[in-house]
Amino acid sequence: MQVLDFNTGIDFGVTGNLKEFSPAGFSPRPDKVSTWSEKPFVELSFRVPPLRRDLGITVQVFPFLPDGAPIAKQDCWVYVNGLMVHFCSITAPSEIAFTVSREIISPRANRLSFVLPNAISPSELELGDDLRKLGLAFVKLSAAQV
Repeated sequence: MQVLDFNTGIDFGVTGNLKEFSPAGFSPRPDKVSTWSEKPFVELSFRVPPLRRDLGITVQVFPFLPDGAPIAKQDCWVYVNGLMVHFCSITAPSEIAFTVSREIISPRANRLSFVLPNAISPSELELGDDLRKLGLAFVKLSAAQV
């Protein structure tokens, strides 16, 4: 299991390090700077060095909100090790920022999950043949003790 380096974080672009974090539900085809979620539930696994303080996490994202589509926002529920730590509605390119209590961070394996109930495929919107249920394009994850 990969250690989450606070200096480098996770880069979701084509030259990034996402694959080191056992991604599930992400597109296997990143673009230059990001990777799309392709299911309504995506997850990463990581370890962290021993923490003296809580963990602040920031994730840069872009929502899938095509012009003329019946969706105006991408809701995002964030869980760490199965416990909800954050909720937000994304309507534009954003940073999702939240703090995770060090008590729920394990010294071994941790799961960071994003539930995206508004994810929808371009095919469902009659915008092509793409069947992936797109919710958010993930760009960068940063973490630090706070």
